[in-house]
Amino acid sequence: MTQLRRLLPSANALLVFESAARHLSFTRAAAELSVTQSAVSRMISRFESHIGLPLFQRHPTGLALTDDGRLLYNSVASSLQRVEITLEDLLSRKSGKSTVTLSVSSAFAMHWFMPRLARFQEEFPAIDLRFQLVRSEPVGPVLDVDFGVRYDTPDDGSHLRWPLMEEEVIPVCSQAYLDSHGSLDDCGDLTGHTLVHLSGSLRIPWSLYLSEFAYPPVSGSRSLTFSDYTLVIQAAISGRGIALGWWHVIANDLLSHNLAPASRNTLRTGRSYYIVATASRPLREPAALVRDWLLAEMQTDRKTLTSSRDKT
Repeated sequence: MTQLRRLLPSANALLVFESAARHLSFTRAAAELSVTQSAVSRMISRFESHIGLPLFQRHPTGLALTDDGRLLYNSVASSLQRVEITLEDLLSRKSGKSTVTLSVSSAFAMHWFMPRLARFQEEFPAIDLRFQLVRSEPVGPVLDVDFGVRYDTPDDGSHLRWPLMEEEVIPVCSQAYLDSHGSLDDCGDLTGHTLVHLSGSLRIPWSLYLSEFAYPPVSGSRSLTFSDYTLVIQAAISGRGIALGWWHVIANDLLSHNLAPASRNTLRTGRSYYIVATASRPLREPAALVRDWLLAEMQTDRKTLTSSRDKT
């Protein structure tokens, strides 16, 4: 440690460097650390001068790590994560409670997790949950959370992953809507139906689903569009139309009969959703308990819905 003190211009240098390297931005690092952008820039320049190595490439369009900077960042990030985990464990021992942070889509949190929250809290009274919500497609890093639910995460050395379920998409609506309008299978065209859309560029829009199963084109239907998938599902529950339902999000609403299938055809893409954690941050014991509970709940949903379909 004596040698490390000589190698650093100050004890704060590693924290400033880690933030700037993670964001690849002095401005965002400054906001995170509650200092000025010029203070971050000066600290990084002082650090580089002290060790005699450039850590960042400064371009007009932004920052990039040099090879030396990347090696240092990997080492610093993993070391700080271990310190963070240790401190969290120490504080958990002191308080008798642990906090587990999950990164999930807003729709998954609202429609799948919230109805189960009371049951979770009863089973795990010593674990508090913190949700980091993803407003669009559940993709992206999981560095600052215990784990996340992610779509089609690659099987590589930077991630730990556990299969949650295969991607399945099925049109859903309220039972009242189904009784008054009928299913997609019962119509010659879509003029009597309202299709609820999610705005933006989508992997699986209504047009793709309809063409996959030779339904009439989407142009014959009425349209209701939202920018948030949570509202898309809520509109279907409220009887406003038919929405495309991703099975892992709508499972609870199907089980509770808030939603009913509006078609006999399920689109299976061959892709999957996973529970994902960063390999550089070992999964803490409370997080592993939450992971195992989530996997077991999803498996129970699958068995219950399969059994219900078999009976009908």
